[in-house]
Amino acid sequence: MIDKISSTFGSWPILKQIEKNNPERRFITLSSTSIHNDFQLLDVSGKPSVFANPLIYQIKFHTGNFVWNGFYRFSFMTLSKEEIKVLNAKIAQLATPSRLPLGLNDLFVLQPQNHFNERIILTIWQLDSDYAIWRRSTSFSPFKIYSDSGAYDYHDSNYTAYQLHSLQS
Repeated sequence: MIDKISSTFGSWPILKQIEKNNPERRFITLSSTSIHNDFQLLDVSGKPSVFANPLIYQIKFHTGNFVWNGFYRFSFMTLSKEEIKVLNAKIAQLATPSRLPLGLNDLFVLQPQNHFNERIILTIWQLDSDYAIWRRSTSFSPFKIYSDSGAYDYHDSNYTAYQLHSLQS
């Protein structure tokens, strides 16, 4: 089991070269759903980062099967120590097998390195429509406060995963 995920951003040729130079690593290439030619490369090997300027995230919680395909939703927020405890309780309640939303492959709670009050909820879905359905469900209600209140420095981004070698040079 891995305890961290490293990330970097760049152009397709640069990310392709990083992959080529490190064939022993497990990389996931993400493409933004809203910005053309916005690529992110995740190193999910759990090893020290090979990126020049990595973003390193400690995995605080995970449930799922490490299925790295599909629709990625990153939800960023800044919380107090007490609010982190509340978020952890909400995540624990959602993560019970009977409550996991249909189409959710993996759920991570990440902490950016050296940013102790920041959390990222990373969900990986089979389809973006699975995420959209969950957003309208009652099981999403406890999480609405983070995106709707304006009090948590909340922002989010969406990506889809695919392999770099599937693209033309």
